[in-house]
Amino acid sequence: MRILSIRRSYDADHSSSSYEFFAFDRLTDEQRSAVRKLTGESARRHLRFHYMGDWSDIPSGWPDKLLTMGYDVLVSESYDWWDVCLSLPHDPALKEHLDPYLCQSDTGSLYADVVGDRMLVNFGMHLDYDAAFGAFGQDVFEGLADLFEQLRDELLSGNLGAAWVLYQACGDRDEEEGPQPVEPLSSNARSLQRIVDNY
Repeated sequence: MRILSIRRSYDADHSSSSYEFFAFDRLTDEQRSAVRKLTGESARRHLRFHYMGDWSDIPSGWPDKLLTMGYDVLVSESYDWWDVCLSLPHDPALKEHLDPYLCQSDTGSLYADVVGDRMLVNFGMHLDYDAAFGAFGQDVFEGLADLFEQLRDELLSGNLGAAWVLYQACGDRDEEEGPQPVEPLSSNARSLQRIVDNY
């Protein structure tokens, strides 16, 4: 027998939750110490937590805390619902521009909260794991983190294309009261749109 391929990732099922934190820059000694004190884990630029069993979940408050300790992106999955949370420096002007795009539905969501000197922007998507696996290769978590690293840079520059994509995905929009469309979309925002529309 010959092994043709090996899939190194977590199988999503209805009794597990996965959380992966990514830091784009090396953590400082102070940040590493804070992460170790909070989680008991050796602080790394890519930190994984996987919970098996009904109602198993990451301890309350950890996501926000870790996203203020040097981690830039959290990718999490539970019941085929995927969340990507970006940690940005708090910019009141950017928050004001984002507010009209905030939404929630069964197919997508967009939240923005201020925690200390950070703004946490959360993109929620319902994605079929097996279909999304084909779109991202060996690791859906890393694939989403790579895409949102680029989208994070666009948000910081004032490009709200990713927010517009999620706003469209939420459905039941009031076209008269809604935010201005973002056109044309960047290649990264178009990639996100394809993912939301097709997976």
